[in-house]
Amino acid sequence: NYIHVRDVSRVFQHALNNHDSMKGEIFNVGLSDANVSKKELCETIQKQLPEFIFIDEQIGKDPDQRDYIVSNEKIESTGFKTEFSLDRGIGELIKGYSMIKNTRYGNV
Repeated sequence: NYIHVRDVSRVFQHALNNHDSMKGEIFNVGLSDANVSKKELCETIQKQLPEFIFIDEQIGKDPDQRDYIVSNEKIESTGFKTEFSLDRGIGELIKGYSMIKNTRYGNV
């Protein structure tokens, strides 16, 4: 489950504005339509960055064996909805990395 950093900021503001109804509760926060596997994430990146290469090959055993869908219904029931899609976030990261690649900080 993924979330854009600006949506993280927005959910903190939402929690502050709705403190009385949300206090003492635990919430999952993320993109409901971005419950994707690592492979699906790589495929999504590759759609925007065709030169991105990933190898879908089992090498050893992945220590992360989680296999479940995260529900964001509880936070959504408080009125919070994410605004930034996975595709948009990936696009922003690609643009950001390309902007710094040819600067004096490009090798950091």
